[in-house]
Amino acid sequence: PGHNYLVEQSAGSGKSNTIAWLAHRLSNLHNAEDERVFDSVIVITDRVVLDRQLQDTIYQFDHRQGVVEKIEENSRQLAEALENAVPIIITTLQKFPFVTQQLLKMAEERGDERSHLLTRKCAVIIDEAHSSQSGETATDLKEVLGGEALRKKAKELAEEEGGVDLEKLYRSVAKRGQQPNLSFFAFTATPKHKTLKVFGQNPICQRLKYTMRQAIEEGFIEDVLKNYVTYKT
Repeated sequence: PGHNYLVEQSAGSGKSNTIAWLAHRLSNLHNAEDERVFDSVIVITDRVVLDRQLQDTIYQFDHRQGVVEKIEENSRQLAEALENAVPIIITTLQKFPFVTQQLLKMAEERGDERSHLLTRKCAVIIDEAHSSQSGETATDLKEVLGGEALRKKAKELAEEEGGVDLEKLYRSVAKRGQQPNLSFFAFTATPKHKTLKVFGQNPICQRLKYTMRQAIEEGFIEDVLKNYVTYKT
């Protein structure tokens, strides 16, 4: 955990399959002590409704009960899946702004002071990174998953700043910081400059490219310019 990967993959070259394989492999990844490297693999799509093709592809890889959970109800369902460390969680980005209050509510119902999520290690796979990796909603995602390390950092900074509003500082840290318990795997076919800047600034980011040229050469997609004829002709 604690690494970023930006994957540029040409449209039509099997991105859903790549994401499904990655989610499956990460959820089964173990370290030398035979401990799971990630408690949960969270697949994020920025569409309001879950991408049906993506969720069906992931579900085909491992449909044992309790391994894959599609979050199609509400933020409470997402909060429960996160706390229960469901191996693969498929959800939309829009549900994260409401998860923090649900986690606090669930902890209160149990009589705990804090959420079980604070010690979780998560891999976050983002479909179409150009629209998901920036903005306030992505901050909500980092804030929810950041755990104890993020809270500790915000508290230290608050003390240094002489009692600044902790909530604002916490969100500021979440917005710009890379959390040690999180790894991001962002997929896009059309990277924007802002996306490349976000990932390029991180010293532990790797950028992987599967170009249209390579996809055409390997027969995954057709060269649309091969038989190009103008309308006038």
